[in-house]
Amino acid sequence: MKRKQIYIEESQEERLKRLAATRGVPEAALIREAVAAYLTAQEAPQFESMEDTPLWKIVGIATGPGPIDGSLNHDHYIYGVPKKYRITRTGKVIRNKLP
Repeated sequence: MKRKQIYIEESQEERLKRLAATRGVPEAALIREAVAAYLTAQEAPQFESMEDTPLWKIVGIATGPGPIDGSLNHDHYIYGVPKKYRITRTGKVIRNKLP
């Protein structure tokens, strides 16, 4: 490991101390974690537009309309668990009582 000396704002120092105390880790560990996350984000491929991303290739592969509650009850449709929510005729979302 290499030693680095940095300057941070006083408000950042206060927040860093609180978070380190809450998580029970040294401030240096949080700083290393933050630097690693930043560097990873910077190294991620940058795309000119959404159409250039690999995920864009899956857009439109499903045919026909899907369930209207797919975003609410995705676990039901993917894993077969009971539905957590139902949508009334007026469009109100109600949480189902599960066992």
